[in-house]
Amino acid sequence: MKDNNTAQLTFGRVNLTSTYMQPVGTPLGSVVVSAGSSPGLTAETVLWECDVRDANEIYEVFATNGDDRVGGYWEIGNGKGTTLNDGLPNYFATWFPYVALKLTHLNSGEPFTRYWQQSKITQYDTVGTKIQIKAKHLSLIQADLARVSSLPPSSGSGSNYCGGMAASSGSGTYSYTCNQPNGYIQFRGGGIAHDKIGSDSNTSYVFWGQHNGVGFGVRSAASISYTATCVARNVTPVVTFSRVTAAELNQGQTRETEFTIGLECSDTTASGIGTNQTALGIQVANASYVKAQQLNLLTNRGGVRYLVSNGYGTDPSVATGVGISLRNSSTDTAMNFLGWAATGTGASGGWYPVKDGASAAGSSASGYTNYAQTITAILSSLPGLTATPGKVNATAYVLVKVQ
Repeated sequence: MKDNNTAQLTFGRVNLTSTYMQPVGTPLGSVVVSAGSSPGLTAETVLWECDVRDANEIYEVFATNGDDRVGGYWEIGNGKGTTLNDGLPNYFATWFPYVALKLTHLNSGEPFTRYWQQSKITQYDTVGTKIQIKAKHLSLIQADLARVSSLPPSSGSGSNYCGGMAASSGSGTYSYTCNQPNGYIQFRGGGIAHDKIGSDSNTSYVFWGQHNGVGFGVRSAASISYTATCVARNVTPVVTFSRVTAAELNQGQTRETEFTIGLECSDTTASGIGTNQTALGIQVANASYVKAQQLNLLTNRGGVRYLVSNGYGTDPSVATGVGISLRNSSTDTAMNFLGWAATGTGASGGWYPVKDGASAAGSSASGYTNYAQTITAILSSLPGLTATPGKVNATAYVLVKVQ
C-alpha cells in the first residue's frame, strides 16, 4: 500500500466564499467511492482469500488516518485542537483550510473515527473450498465536506507529513497536493495481521506493514478557490403529483408540478457553466443513480435523464417503469439531473447557469441579491418500459457550484 495508491475522493472544485454566504457547517461537497477505484484495482480484484470455514469470521475494519495532522487526527468539527466547537462530530481537518471531511462506512452506517471499528463481510465469492473477498464486496464509502471555523494546530499530531496547508485566499484555484490518506479499510479474518478493534489509529497501524488494506484520500482529486458565487437558501421541500394510473402513463399521459428554489447571489457572481462561473444542478440520490445506470438512463456526461423512486426494483410497493424529468419553467428548457460521476460537466452532466430563468426578488444584505428559480417536475413512463402500479417517492438535492 502506498499513499499515492488511495481511492480518490473526487470532490473536484471546492469553493469558499464569505461566511455570510457559507456559515460554519455549510456542506461543500459529497461523493461516494468504492475500494475498486483505487489504482490497480477493479471491482473484480481479489483482495483476500480464505477457507470456507472462515466465512462467518471475516470483517472490514476501518478508521481515519489517525496519525496525520490533515489525514484524520484532529476532529476539528467537534472542537479538537481548537477552542471553538462547531457541533460537527466526525468531521476531521483536511489540507484545505477551514474545510473538514467526514467519512461514512455505508454498509454499517458508521462514521470513521480514529478508533478502529469493524463491520461483518457478508458478500463474497466461493471458489471450491475457498472464499474470495473482492473489491466489490467491501462497503462503499461516502465522503462529505463542510466548512469549519478553525485550522488544525501545527503540532500535536503524530505526523505532519505534508506541512502547512493550501492557500486560504487568492484569485487562483489551488490543488489538493497533499497525498496523505484520509481513511483506511483493512481486513480481519483468516489469521491475517490486523489492528485491534477500538485501538487508536494514531498509534495503531499494524495493517500498513502487512499491506492489508485499501486507503481513501482527497489527494489530486480536488481544488479550492475563493470566487464570488451563489447559495441555495431554500427549496420547496415536498413536490407532489396528482394521482395517475399506470394505464394513463402507458398511454403517454404525464403529470406536472412546479417547485421553487430560493437563491442568494453575490452581485459579482458570474452565472454560467464555464470556468469560474456558477451553475445549478439537481442531484439524484446515490441509490437512484445506481439504478439509473442499470436502466440506461445516463447521458454521455454522467447526467441522469430521469429520477427513479427510492426502492425501485427492490420494494414491491414502488411503481416501476416510471420516472421524473425536469424542465426550467421560465425558459422551457429540458434539464438533466446531476449524477455522481466526476465527469459530469455542462448541461449533459446536469449543470445549468444558476440565474437562467430566475427572477430577482430583492436583497437582504448590501452586495447580494435574492432570486427565485422555478423548475417543473414531470412524472411519466420511462422510455421503452411499461409503467406498473405503485407509489413514487424519490429524493433529489439542489447543488450550487463554481465550475
